[in-house]
Amino acid sequence: MGQKPRIGLSITLVAALGMAGCASGETPEPSAATQARPSAASPAPPTTAAPNLVPWIDRVCAATRLFRDKPKAPSTKVLDDSVPDRVAGDFAALALLEMASHLDFVADTTRASADLLEEAGPGPAEGGAEMVAGYHGALRRMLPKVERHRVKNKKDYDGIGKKVRQVSKLVAALKTDGPDLDSLVDRNPALSKAYAEAVNCGADGMFPRPGEGVPTPKPG
Repeated sequence: MGQKPRIGLSITLVAALGMAGCASGETPEPSAATQARPSAASPAPPTTAAPNLVPWIDRVCAATRLFRDKPKAPSTKVLDDSVPDRVAGDFAALALLEMASHLDFVADTTRASADLLEEAGPGPAEGGAEMVAGYHGALRRMLPKVERHRVKNKKDYDGIGKKVRQVSKLVAALKTDGPDLDSLVDRNPALSKAYAEAVNCGADGMFPRPGEGVPTPKPG
């Protein structure tokens, strides 16, 4: 009798070799495309603020300084009778000038601050429109109240001490109608960087003056 074909044995050998390869624990090498793929890296955070944010918040800080740094009013006390008339007269004249100057300063600063906020506008920061509108509304509302206490002639010196006290109360009560600057800065990292770079947001910041735009503090 002739031999039967050994097909069954060949199939068995192939299957056994395949199982041996799987059992060896070897993993396939990654393809060239996989090896060449770059790993994703998060971009480094910027070290400086966006250029357009710094001049905007510098203006806002100057325009809102009256809300944070209340100007100190001069004393309205009167000297007693123990002081010679000549000294008392000189003191009174100087005191009147200081009080009149203070009333002018508050009125001028209020007007200049409102104008500077209009110039700054809502700015590029999210929430800037509401924040600027809140400060601007409060300043515009106070402006006519402090303007009428200016000393424009000799008659206006009558009762000037009372005027100074009234203006001081207005300034002390001055608050924004909307979100304040600090809350906006705290929740916006980019704005926080700009705040740190803006000169008028720091200790050397200045009050704005009428017609002068944004104040420029001199370096210390």
